[in-house]
Amino acid sequence: MTRRSDPLPRRVRAFCRQLELRGTLVLCALSGGRDSMALLRVLSELGEEAGFRVAAAHFNHRLRPAADRDEAFVRDWCAGAGIPLTCGGGDAAAFARRAGVSLEDGARQLRYRFLEEAADRMGAAYIATAHHREDNAETVLLHLLRGAGPQGLGGIPPVRGRIIRPLLEASRAEIDGYVDRSGLPYVEDESNRDVRFTRNRLRLEILPLLEEIAPGCAGRIASAAALLREEDAHLRREAEALVPEAADGAVALTVPVLYGQDSPIRRRLVRTMGRRLGAELTRAQTEAVLSLRSGGCLDLPQGLCAVRKPRRLILKKRPLLPPPLVLREGVQSWGPWRITLCRSEGPGEEGPGRTVLRDTGGALTVTAWDGSGRLAVENGSRTIKRLFADAGIPVERRREHPLLLLGGKPAAVPGVAADFRLRPEPGEAALIITLLPEGAGRDYPQKGRRDE
Repeated sequence: MTRRSDPLPRRVRAFCRQLELRGTLVLCALSGGRDSMALLRVLSELGEEAGFRVAAAHFNHRLRPAADRDEAFVRDWCAGAGIPLTCGGGDAAAFARRAGVSLEDGARQLRYRFLEEAADRMGAAYIATAHHREDNAETVLLHLLRGAGPQGLGGIPPVRGRIIRPLLEASRAEIDGYVDRSGLPYVEDESNRDVRFTRNRLRLEILPLLEEIAPGCAGRIASAAALLREEDAHLRREAEALVPEAADGAVALTVPVLYGQDSPIRRRLVRTMGRRLGAELTRAQTEAVLSLRSGGCLDLPQGLCAVRKPRRLILKKRPLLPPPLVLREGVQSWGPWRITLCRSEGPGEEGPGRTVLRDTGGALTVTAWDGSGRLAVENGSRTIKRLFADAGIPVERRREHPLLLLGGKPAAVPGVAADFRLRPEPGEAALIITLLPEGAGRDYPQKGRRDE
């Protein structure tokens, strides 16, 4: 049992008082190193005082020859201490290759996925990790080098969801002192001294140099990060108050509300719109959205698009588009459209939802417009984009509007235009395609009302 006057238990006790822990289970991430062993020991002792239970979770990344030794160590120690332990493992290197991320990031993703799943199985209210003050300073410096904004420069939050970090205000020296005084066993991860990893180089070379230049800088960096987190959280709340919740997969802001703000708030409003739809926009994506002019449309990651109307900016989820479909005679469906194909002799009559093309013998395929292509007209040719505009098809609906390919080449945009060169002459074999929205008795094409 450690002394109550020891600075490390005092810090953890003060941190835990801010949380409702009585009667809960706290799952401690345990690598077997000094930091995590210190945290587990302090939490287990504090749990007896404060009425909460503690369990541990160890993830074997299978990256080092000594990884199995570390797992055996934590199994033995937890068994001796009477602390429930769950272990898991994964091939972090293979995962990083598949995901296209760095080895460090791949290992972190696998580890946190395991911790979340273990906490769900065990019914843990919180997951405690052993990040400390120097870890926080290293994170801030890494994010600064990558050009992060206020959120990234806020470093490691003490609480994020059910992840808690009771040692975040503790220094490495305080942790080392506690471990030494209590005679706590631990294992050393030899990869922590490999300066090929950026974080290790910051820890072993850069931060010690900065401490020589400005003693105590790690603590001041962490304090600055805490201030940035607080201010960032306030500005986020202000932005969220201006952005409505998503409805029918879309979020809209009026132009006066959006462009009546200063540039930093405008960027936050756009990012908040993205978060309402489950997406985190980068700064470049945010700026691209803000640069849209009236009538513009921008594809965004995670199935989103941004549409600028005269008086509104809209972020919306794009519907999932069906794959290209080679049409056969008869009735078939393609996404939300009902398509009927029959063969006859030209020229035939066009009408609502009906397109007539010369039968060249090539495969007739329906697909989504990809933003390119031209069709011949009587006096030359026009881009499909221009033909959409002339037909009054709203810009945000064009990518999901069907396009007919004949022999793999653009032949017609139903309800908009057909290639002039494919008009059948009298007596020629013709393809008659009727394409209407499923179950619709709606006008065709679907023109948008003017957004005033």
